This record gives sequence, structure tokens and C-alpha cells, in this order.
Amino acid sequence: MLVIGLDVGTTGTKAVCADENGKIIAGAYREYELKSSCGGAAVTQNAEDWWDAVVLTVRSVTEKIPEGEKIAAIGISTQGASMLAAGENGEPLCDVITWMDGRAVRQTEELDAKIGRERVYRKCGWPLTPAGDAAKILWLKEKCRDVFDSAYCFPSTLEFINRRLTGKYVCDPTNAAIRQLFNIESGKWDDEILGAVGISEKRLPEVLPMGALVGTLTESAADALGLPRDTKVFNGAHDQYCAALGSGAVEVGDMLLATGTAWVVLGVTSAPLYTENHICPGIHPAKGKYGAMASLVSAGSALKWYKNIIGGDFKTMDCEAERRAESAKDLFVLPYVAGAGFPHNRPDAGGAVVGFRLSHDRYDIARAFMEGVAFEARYVLEKFGEAGMKIEKLMMTGGAARSELWSSIVGYITKCEIHRMDEPETCCVGAAMTAFVGLGVYPDFSKCKEAMVKSRRLELCDSALFDFYDEKYAEYKKLVEKLL
Repeated sequence: MLVIGLDVGTTGTKAVCADENGKIIAGAYREYELKSSCGGAAVTQNAEDWWDAVVLTVRSVTEKIPEGEKIAAIGISTQGASMLAAGENGEPLCDVITWMDGRAVRQTEELDAKIGRERVYRKCGWPLTPAGDAAKILWLKEKCRDVFDSAYCFPSTLEFINRRLTGKYVCDPTNAAIRQLFNIESGKWDDEILGAVGISEKRLPEVLPMGALVGTLTESAADALGLPRDTKVFNGAHDQYCAALGSGAVEVGDMLLATGTAWVVLGVTSAPLYTENHICPGIHPAKGKYGAMASLVSAGSALKWYKNIIGGDFKTMDCEAERRAESAKDLFVLPYVAGAGFPHNRPDAGGAVVGFRLSHDRYDIARAFMEGVAFEARYVLEKFGEAGMKIEKLMMTGGAARSELWSSIVGYITKCEIHRMDEPETCCVGAAMTAFVGLGVYPDFSKCKEAMVKSRRLELCDSALFDFYDEKYAEYKKLVEKLL
């Protein structure tokens, strides 16, 4: 049996065709544009680009499946908190206001005055920010009143794609919560927040559990995708929760480290985890479980920024930096090229290079960048530990997981077992898993992961590096305290 796992992300859409054993039969990717204006505060995109990319990638993978095989279902992973106003027939009335858009600062302050940041956090699991849809809908109401008044619905990515596929606006709890409009305790849109924004529940999509059957393809969707009308569509989730599924993080105590532009830590808990430093709790797709999430905003972006400055490529950087542990031992990089994320929560912070000497070269600094991001990961994990989570193993995915050096540095610094996924497209795998569980091929995600998720433990053979990095981390923390 074959299904399609879709990942509709911030800069592009990926699709894979997978069987029930986790084998990827085919994959495809389509990139689309992000538009920036207003001095970088406005970050938008075209929702039609999402749909065009879905059509192209699905058609691409279905062309490669064995003759006689049939796609039984589609599962979906999406970026979170990127929303638009849509008309009664599903047509976009404005560009997508993405999760990176920062224009709704005054509206965030207005909601803070009406409800309170901490109260919003306790309701939805996410601190009140201009990136959340509560503030962005209020911004539309105040700045684009004709669009606000004309909107039949305010969908985010998942709901928009669900409607194009099935004719129904349907969201899931993970995407609903990151919109900062949903109460994770009650499992409903929050009346107090909606009242403060000035919309009714009728202008928001239905919320169904991840993995629930949304419906089958409409005639127009089936024609566009080249799939049968009876192809089932199962409700998806926020991409990091799909990545957790695709990495096998479904049992209490499991911990995902997703290493992309930003690095995301997502742990599985038995109850919502609220903390003073705002670890973000959410409803995990696995029944009765919860997620706890935190982000390092300056992570993959930091090393990419540095690589672009010095030129070259990641492979060369890896090979050369591997030999620089001793020469870079007194060199530190605080990698805050996009501000300092959790647990510092200082978007205004800039980074620093400390201890640079004539004897150092570009690869010493590259090594220090890798170490700095890994030190930040340890910072995050320590906060999870203080909140009661015992972390011994990291399920590592993304760009840094493809680097044995950077993965090893993370292991030595955090003292965790590092398990790297055989299949890197974990969001797509997680989306495919929702389809297989929805179809009844597996009774739950625990059984599904046993069959579909495959990983390898990274061997950390140089025991002296554990003590070496303990000492260096202690010095790094002193530098962070001085800088921040």
C-alpha cells in the first residue's frame, strides 16, 4: 500500500511516496518565493504557490510509482502561523502573512493589555507575539478593513491545503495553537482571545485531531493531481510535530532535535509543560501525549551565514573543522546572527567572536560556530531538565544531522546518545505515518514507528572530549552572561 506524505513548508513543498514499511518510493520538491518589504518587517507569500507546488510534487512522485500500484491516501505536514484571508469560495483575498512577519507589534501590545501575554501562553501554549495569527488578524482589521470584512475564513497553511484537496477547511490542534487563537486545555477556539480580536468561531476552520479523516478528493483536486476521487485525505499537523513522528519521538521522554535554519527541540510529555521561560506545550499527535517545544533561532542560519561570507562549501568546512578541536580550544563564537532564542529570548542580541588570534584561520572559526550552536542546544536541554524531563537520547534530523562532525560535537557537548534518521525527510515521513494510522494499517503511532522509522546511533569514541567540552561550556556560559 502506498501513500503520499506532503510537507508544505516556508520556502517550498516536498512530497514523498512511501509504503507501510517506511520505504520511500519517490520524492519531489518545489520551491517558491518569500516576499519582503517595509524594511523587512513584512514577510509574505502567495497561497496559490502552495497549491501549485502541491500539484507539481504530487504529480512528480506519482509518475514514478510502480505500474499497478495505487495511492491510497495523503497526509500533510505544514508550516505554522502563516495565514491569509479567504473568500467564500476559498479564493485568497490577500497575500499570506507568514510566521516571520513582524508588523503586528502594536496589535500584540493591544492584546497584551486586554488579555495579558502570560494568560495567552497559558491558554494556547505559545507566548503572545506579532508572528501569531491573533495579532495579525487584528492588524488586518485595523489596516486592511475591506479585506477583513470580506473574509469568509482566516485559514493557515493546513486549512488552505485541506480545502483545496477536499473542499473543507480543517485544522489540527498543533496548528490551531501556534495561531494563538486556540485553548489546548479545552480543545476549542478560545472565546476570550476571539473576542479581543473581534472575530467569531464561524470565521475559523473546524479543528479535528491529527490523523482524522478530512474527506476524499474533490473532482477538481483529483483532476489536478492525477489521482482517483476516492483518495483519502487525513488531517495533518505542524511540521515539527510531523518531524517528531517521522523521527519516532512518540513516547514520553523522547526528544527530537530538528536542525534546520533554526534548531527546534521537541520533547514528549504526559501533561502540558508550562515554564517561566516559556517552553511551548502542545497536543502531540500520539493519543494522550503532549509536546514541549523550544527554538534556537540562530543555529543553521549562523553557519550558513558564515559559509556565505568565507565562500566554499559545507563538505570542505566539515573536513577542515574536524582537525581544529585543539587549535580552536580558546576560541568562542556566540552565534546570535538572528538574535538569541530560547532560553535567552533576546531577539535584539547580536553575536560575538571571542579569543580570535593571528594563529586562527577560517576553519577554526567554523568549528567554534558549530560548538557555539551546540552549546546553545545544551542550554536548552538543561532548561528541559530543570522542568523535570530526563534527556538521555536525541533523535536528530536536518542539515546538521548529515554532518558527522557537527552531530558528534552535539553528542559530546550534550552527553546524549545521538540517533540520526536514515530518511532525512522526517516531516514527510510523519505525514505519511498519519495516513497509514488513519487507514488502519497500524493501530497507533507507536506501532507505526516500529515499522517505518529507521535510525542509527552515532558512535562517540573520544571519551576525553566529554571533559574537554564540559570545561569549554563553562567558559561559554560566562561569556553569554556578560554579553546578554
